[in-house]
Amino acid sequence: MSKLYTMDDVLSVMKKKAPRRSKRIENAIDKRVERAYYATCSGIAIDVMDIGKVFAFGRTKVLAGEDDAALGASIRAYVETIRKN
Repeated sequence: MSKLYTMDDVLSVMKKKAPRRSKRIENAIDKRVERAYYATCSGIAIDVMDIGKVFAFGRTKVLAGEDDAALGASIRAYVETIRKN
């Protein structure tokens, strides 16, 4: 009989195998997105549930190779489509 694995078992093994470098890179990308968001979208009201969408959009733009100015402009354009007021 084989051992049953839970999702926690699988995730703990994945965390042990994952290099720490990927975590640092993800943090650096998130910091770039955060800086661009706060620099260009400060004061714009959006729904709390849309913050994750903005960060996901920003991550795709960073991975596409956009510089900080283009990143800020593209995030601003995206936020304009989902803003509340």
